[in-house]
Amino acid sequence: MAASAGASRPKGPWTAEEIERQRRAERAQVDRDRARGIETNLKEAAALARFMNRFAEAFRDARRSA
Repeated sequence: MAASAGASRPKGPWTAEEIERQRRAERAQVDRDRARGIETNLKEAAALARFMNRFAEAFRDARRSA
């Protein structure tokens, strides 16, 4: 599935329009994060870190038993 999704993406350097669209998207994300506040962003970052640690531990255990 990943191969088919990647096949439809153009190769090569980004166009000026793509660069501008990406900058607008990044700016919008920064604005949304700022509006949510530091406490909310830190809580979500901590939750994501805990999830990633659990995922890594599960993967490590699965790899050992295979």
